[in-house]
Amino acid sequence: MTYRRLWSVALVTVIGTALGFTAVPSAAAAANGDAWGQAASHATGDYYNPGEKKLTPAVAPKAKKRWSVPLGSAKCTSPSVPLVGANRLVTAAAYRISGYDATTGALRWRTPEAGKRHITLAAIVGTNLVAQYWDCRSGKSYLTAFNVGTGKALYTKQITATMYDLLVDKGILVGGLWDPTIGNYGLRAYRISDGALVWARQGSMAGQAVSAGGRIVAFGNDEPGAAFDITTGKRLWSTGAGCYSPIGASPDGAKFYMSCNDSDGIQVVDAATGQVTASFPYYGTIFGFATDGKRVYLGTLSDSGVLAVDAGTGGKVWSTKFADRGPIMFSTGGGVLYGWRSYGHPIAAFDAKTGQAIKLDAGTSMIQGPPLMANGRLYGPTGSSVITFAP
Repeated sequence: MTYRRLWSVALVTVIGTALGFTAVPSAAAAANGDAWGQAASHATGDYYNPGEKKLTPAVAPKAKKRWSVPLGSAKCTSPSVPLVGANRLVTAAAYRISGYDATTGALRWRTPEAGKRHITLAAIVGTNLVAQYWDCRSGKSYLTAFNVGTGKALYTKQITATMYDLLVDKGILVGGLWDPTIGNYGLRAYRISDGALVWARQGSMAGQAVSAGGRIVAFGNDEPGAAFDITTGKRLWSTGAGCYSPIGASPDGAKFYMSCNDSDGIQVVDAATGQVTASFPYYGTIFGFATDGKRVYLGTLSDSGVLAVDAGTGGKVWSTKFADRGPIMFSTGGGVLYGWRSYGHPIAAFDAKTGQAIKLDAGTSMIQGPPLMANGRLYGPTGSSVITFAP
């Protein structure tokens, strides 16, 4: 399992206002900006936690496994990507959503098992958890929301079909789907406050599902790519003919990073106007993406390595090489870049500014994907659990 593409197809669950929860004492959860609230941390797909200040290059090597919480698969479903926010680590596995104390791992709330449901967590926004689930027997899909601190269900609404590539920005959840009523792909946008449908259109998101300043890039009905307002669905500007697939966006939402074909590299596009502001030098085939606003971090196929470039110009800042299995996915925070290589290999880590290698605990080899980070802890799913590392 990896993030985004492998995990974004799974769907989140709540069982509705009639559900009731396993009684576990819970404290009021305050909004915590030091969190990892979506699969890629933010709707921008930056895989970056700017609030992480504790796991610095000097401290990260001291992080050891402290505790874990169970996941587990079941018929018709697999674990969702976990999320962290409002001092909760939230998981969805085996037909249930669980909210744990993000500091201690203590269970704070859990939905009961109420039939076979395929669950995916969409986002933690403030104190609310937004989710979606697909009923394995009826085939019906639902959008739902909880208070992430207490597990109290806020609403459950049936939706047209199961969505993929879920992201939340500007109070709106948007996702792609196959609409059998029209025999075509479509986009749906729902207001997260009450689950109401806000807009719908034919088309599908281009490249990675990211939002920059409330703008998403999608294939429309009459052109190869265009930017649309996430709150209204209104078309804003067209993309270039050969460069229309976002790989991510800047943490401030001001610009998209667009992937062109291999010979053209990456273009930096102003999210408000669609104007190209920079073209990165060609570095060969690249994959993976993370950015802290100063540097963009990429994996390189030719060198099986890691490349850090200036976020504005694309000029090389530093690079590394691996004999085999270089990192293919990244996350960053606290001045450290984490690179996931594959299952069985410890997470690679580097000083984000200099590229100096940082040796992490060998136990990180169990993690399947780039780690989440919040408040001095690394969280990593293993398939059967989420393990937590801290100094």
